[in-house]
Amino acid sequence: MGALLAIIRTMAIFVIYPVFAMIGMGLACYLSEKRRHQLIAVFTRHWARCSCFIFNIRVQRVGEIKVLPGSLIVANHIGAPDIFVLGSCFPGFFVSKAEIAEWPLFRWMARIGKTILAERSKRQQVKEIVAQMRERLADGCSVILFPEGRATDGRQVLDFISSPFEAAVLSKSPVVPVTIIYHDRPPPSIACWHEMHFLAHILALLKNPRLDVTVFIHEKIIGDTDRRALAETSGRIISATHRREMLHEK
Repeated sequence: MGALLAIIRTMAIFVIYPVFAMIGMGLACYLSEKRRHQLIAVFTRHWARCSCFIFNIRVQRVGEIKVLPGSLIVANHIGAPDIFVLGSCFPGFFVSKAEIAEWPLFRWMARIGKTILAERSKRQQVKEIVAQMRERLADGCSVILFPEGRATDGRQVLDFISSPFEAAVLSKSPVVPVTIIYHDRPPPSIACWHEMHFLAHILALLKNPRLDVTVFIHEKIIGDTDRRALAETSGRIISATHRREMLHEK
Protein backbone atom coordinates (compact mmCIF):
# COMPACT_ATOMS: atom_id res chain seq x y z
CA MET A 1 0.00 0.00 0.00
CA GLY A 2 2.82 2.38 0.88
CA ALA A 3 4.57 1.81 -2.44
CA LEU A 4 1.36 2.44 -4.42
CA LEU A 5 0.70 5.61 -2.42
CA ALA A 6 4.25 6.81 -3.14
CA ILE A 7 3.79 6.22 -6.88
CA ILE A 8 0.46 8.11 -7.00
CA ARG A 9 1.88 11.04 -5.03
CA THR A 10 5.02 11.18 -7.18
CA MET A 11 2.88 11.35 -10.31
CA ALA A 12 0.81 14.14 -8.76
CA ILE A 13 3.97 16.10 -7.93
CA PHE A 14 5.34 15.74 -11.47
CA VAL A 15 2.04 17.00 -12.88
CA ILE A 16 1.19 19.78 -10.41
CA TYR A 17 4.60 21.30 -9.55
CA PRO A 18 5.43 22.21 -13.19
CA VAL A 19 2.07 24.02 -13.39
CA PHE A 20 3.04 26.14 -10.39
CA ALA A 21 6.45 26.66 -11.99
CA MET A 22 4.89 28.06 -15.18
CA ILE A 23 2.62 30.37 -13.18
CA GLY A 24 5.62 31.59 -11.20
CA MET A 25 7.61 32.29 -14.36
CA GLY A 26 4.63 34.23 -15.73
CA LEU A 27 4.55 36.40 -12.62
CA ALA A 28 8.25 37.11 -12.99
CA CYS A 29 7.88 38.51 -16.51
CA TYR A 30 5.25 41.24 -16.32
CA LEU A 31 5.28 42.84 -12.87
CA SER A 32 7.33 45.31 -10.87
CA GLU A 33 9.65 43.77 -8.29
CA LYS A 34 7.57 44.86 -5.30
CA ARG A 35 4.31 43.61 -6.80
CA ARG A 36 6.05 40.43 -7.93
CA HIS A 37 7.27 39.78 -4.39
CA GLN A 38 3.76 40.23 -2.99
CA LEU A 39 2.13 37.89 -5.53
CA ILE A 40 4.86 35.25 -5.27
CA ALA A 41 4.29 35.15 -1.49
CA VAL A 42 0.60 34.37 -2.09
CA PHE A 43 1.48 31.93 -4.90
CA THR A 44 3.86 30.08 -2.54
CA ARG A 45 1.04 29.66 -0.03
CA HIS A 46 -1.16 27.97 -2.64
CA TRP A 47 1.75 25.69 -3.61
CA ALA A 48 2.29 24.74 0.05
CA ARG A 49 -1.42 24.00 0.57
CA CYS A 50 -1.41 21.83 -2.53
CA SER A 51 1.67 20.00 -1.18
CA CYS A 52 -0.11 19.40 2.14
CA PHE A 53 -3.02 17.90 0.20
CA ILE A 54 -0.70 15.61 -1.81
CA PHE A 55 1.12 14.38 1.31
CA ASN A 56 -2.13 14.33 3.36
CA ILE A 57 -0.71 16.66 6.00
CA ARG A 58 -3.50 17.87 8.30
CA VAL A 59 -2.66 21.24 9.84
CA GLN A 60 -4.33 22.65 12.94
CA ARG A 61 -3.53 26.24 13.89
CA VAL A 62 -3.69 27.45 17.49
CA GLY A 63 -3.20 31.00 18.75
CA GLU A 64 -2.87 34.29 16.88
CA ILE A 65 -4.22 33.27 13.49
CA LYS A 66 -3.95 36.75 11.95
CA VAL A 67 -0.32 37.60 11.21
CA LEU A 68 0.43 40.96 9.62
CA PRO A 69 2.22 41.04 6.25
CA GLY A 70 5.84 42.06 6.65
CA SER A 71 6.42 39.90 9.75
CA LEU A 72 9.47 37.77 10.47
CA ILE A 73 8.05 34.33 11.28
CA VAL A 74 10.43 32.03 13.17
CA ALA A 75 9.91 28.36 14.03
CA ASN A 76 11.58 25.17 15.19
CA HIS A 77 12.73 22.90 12.38
CA ILE A 78 12.17 19.13 12.05
CA GLY A 79 12.12 18.34 8.33
CA ALA A 80 10.84 19.08 4.82
CA PRO A 81 7.13 19.05 5.86
CA ASP A 82 7.81 22.20 7.91
CA ILE A 83 8.02 24.11 4.62
CA PHE A 84 4.61 22.84 3.46
CA VAL A 85 3.07 23.39 6.90
CA LEU A 86 4.29 26.95 7.47
CA GLY A 87 3.87 27.87 3.81
CA SER A 88 0.22 26.81 4.00
CA CYS A 89 -0.31 29.01 7.08
CA PHE A 90 1.52 32.17 6.00
CA PRO A 91 2.12 33.82 2.62
CA GLY A 92 5.81 34.66 2.60
CA PHE A 93 9.36 33.83 1.57
CA PHE A 94 11.54 31.15 3.12
CA VAL A 95 15.15 31.40 4.20
CA SER A 96 16.65 27.99 3.48
CA LYS A 97 20.02 26.33 3.27
CA ALA A 98 21.65 26.42 -0.17
CA GLU A 99 21.51 22.62 -0.51
CA ILE A 100 17.82 22.91 -1.42
CA ALA A 101 18.96 24.07 -4.87
CA GLU A 102 20.26 20.52 -5.45
CA TRP A 103 16.94 18.78 -4.74
CA PRO A 104 15.06 17.56 -7.86
CA LEU A 105 11.87 19.58 -8.59
CA PHE A 106 12.18 21.48 -5.30
CA ARG A 107 15.00 23.59 -6.74
CA TRP A 108 12.61 24.88 -9.42
CA MET A 109 10.11 25.92 -6.78
CA ALA A 110 12.85 27.46 -4.65
CA ARG A 111 14.05 29.62 -7.52
CA ILE A 112 10.60 30.64 -8.70
CA GLY A 113 9.46 31.21 -5.13
CA LYS A 114 12.49 33.48 -4.60
CA THR A 115 13.71 31.46 -1.62
CA ILE A 116 16.58 33.21 0.16
CA LEU A 117 19.40 30.67 0.08
CA ALA A 118 21.95 30.59 2.90
CA GLU A 119 25.27 28.81 2.53
CA ARG A 120 26.38 28.04 6.06
CA SER A 121 30.06 27.70 5.09
CA LYS A 122 30.23 31.38 4.00
CA ARG A 123 30.04 33.66 7.01
CA GLN A 124 30.45 36.77 4.85
CA GLN A 125 27.12 35.93 3.24
CA VAL A 126 25.21 36.92 6.38
CA LYS A 127 25.04 40.61 5.38
CA GLU A 128 23.65 39.68 1.97
CA ILE A 129 21.00 37.41 3.50
CA VAL A 130 19.96 40.08 6.00
CA ALA A 131 19.73 42.61 3.14
CA GLN A 132 17.47 40.29 1.12
CA MET A 133 15.28 39.63 4.15
CA ARG A 134 15.04 43.33 4.89
CA GLU A 135 14.02 44.05 1.29
CA ARG A 136 11.19 41.49 1.37
CA LEU A 137 9.98 42.76 4.76
CA ALA A 138 10.04 46.35 3.48
CA ASP A 139 7.89 45.26 0.50
CA GLY A 140 5.23 44.11 2.97
CA CYS A 141 6.04 40.40 2.59
CA SER A 142 6.60 38.06 5.50
CA VAL A 143 9.82 36.06 5.75
CA ILE A 144 9.81 32.55 7.27
CA LEU A 145 12.98 31.47 9.07
CA PHE A 146 14.25 28.39 10.93
CA PRO A 147 16.77 30.00 13.33
CA GLU A 148 18.14 26.70 14.65
CA GLY A 149 20.04 26.54 11.36
CA ARG A 150 19.34 22.85 10.74
CA ALA A 151 16.72 20.14 11.12
CA THR A 152 16.61 18.32 14.46
CA ASP A 153 15.16 15.03 15.69
CA GLY A 154 12.31 16.99 17.30
CA ARG A 155 13.20 16.12 20.88
CA GLN A 156 14.27 19.65 21.80
CA VAL A 157 14.63 23.14 20.34
CA LEU A 158 18.21 24.24 19.75
CA ASP A 159 19.55 27.72 20.53
CA PHE A 160 18.65 30.22 17.84
CA ILE A 161 21.23 31.87 15.59
CA SER A 162 20.75 35.59 16.18
CA SER A 163 22.26 37.19 13.04
CA PRO A 164 19.16 36.88 10.77
CA PHE A 165 17.07 38.74 13.37
CA GLU A 166 18.98 41.88 12.39
CA ALA A 167 16.62 42.13 9.38
CA ALA A 168 13.65 42.55 11.74
CA VAL A 169 15.53 45.17 13.77
CA LEU A 170 16.51 47.20 10.68
CA SER A 171 13.05 47.03 9.12
CA LYS A 172 11.23 47.45 12.47
CA SER A 173 9.19 44.36 11.67
CA PRO A 174 7.29 42.25 14.21
CA VAL A 175 8.71 38.82 15.02
CA VAL A 176 6.17 36.00 15.28
CA PRO A 177 7.36 32.85 17.12
CA VAL A 178 5.75 29.60 15.93
CA THR A 179 6.01 26.12 17.44
CA ILE A 180 5.53 23.07 15.19
CA ILE A 181 4.40 19.80 16.82
CA TYR A 182 3.82 16.58 14.86
CA HIS A 183 1.50 13.94 16.30
CA ASP A 184 2.27 10.74 14.38
CA ARG A 185 4.53 9.20 17.05
CA PRO A 186 7.05 10.15 19.77
CA PRO A 187 10.17 11.82 18.32
CA PRO A 188 11.58 11.30 15.84
CA SER A 189 8.47 11.92 13.74
CA ILE A 190 8.15 10.68 10.15
CA ALA A 191 8.54 14.40 9.40
CA CYS A 192 12.06 14.34 10.84
CA TRP A 193 14.97 14.88 8.46
CA HIS A 194 17.87 14.35 10.82
CA GLU A 195 21.00 12.38 9.91
CA MET A 196 19.38 10.79 6.86
CA HIS A 197 19.57 11.24 3.09
CA PHE A 198 17.03 13.63 1.58
CA LEU A 199 15.65 11.04 -0.87
CA ALA A 200 15.06 8.56 1.97
CA HIS A 201 13.30 11.33 3.89
CA ILE A 202 11.00 12.19 0.97
CA LEU A 203 10.30 8.51 0.19
CA ALA A 204 9.18 7.93 3.79
CA LEU A 205 6.81 10.91 3.50
CA LEU A 206 5.46 9.67 0.16
CA LYS A 207 4.61 6.30 1.74
CA ASN A 208 3.12 7.76 4.92
CA PRO A 209 -0.73 7.66 4.86
CA ARG A 210 -1.37 10.75 6.99
CA LEU A 211 0.52 13.29 9.07
CA ASP A 212 -1.14 15.47 11.72
CA VAL A 213 0.53 18.63 12.93
CA THR A 214 -0.34 21.53 15.22
CA VAL A 215 1.06 25.00 14.59
CA PHE A 216 1.12 27.19 17.70
CA ILE A 217 1.21 30.85 16.63
CA HIS A 218 2.44 32.97 19.53
CA GLU A 219 1.96 36.65 20.19
CA LYS A 220 4.20 38.87 18.07
CA ILE A 221 7.27 40.54 19.54
CA ILE A 222 7.56 44.21 18.63
CA GLY A 223 9.82 47.12 19.51
CA ASP A 224 12.97 45.17 20.42
CA THR A 225 16.13 46.65 18.90
CA ASP A 226 18.57 43.91 19.92
CA ARG A 227 18.81 40.91 17.59
CA ARG A 228 20.23 38.69 20.34
CA ALA A 229 17.33 39.54 22.64
CA LEU A 230 14.87 38.80 19.83
CA ALA A 231 16.50 35.43 19.17
CA GLU A 232 16.56 34.55 22.87
CA THR A 233 12.96 35.63 23.55
CA SER A 234 11.46 33.87 20.53
CA GLY A 235 13.53 30.75 21.21
CA ARG A 236 12.37 30.68 24.82
CA ILE A 237 8.69 30.98 23.81
CA ILE A 238 8.93 28.25 21.17
CA SER A 239 10.94 25.94 23.44
CA ALA A 240 8.47 26.30 26.35
CA THR A 241 5.53 25.29 24.17
CA HIS A 242 7.55 22.46 22.63
CA ARG A 243 8.46 21.02 26.07
CA ARG A 244 4.85 21.24 27.25
CA GLU A 245 3.48 19.50 24.17
CA MET A 246 6.17 16.79 24.25
CA LEU A 247 5.07 15.90 27.78
CA HIS A 248 1.47 15.58 26.53
CA GLU A 249 2.58 13.36 23.65
CA LYS A 250 4.22 10.80 25.96
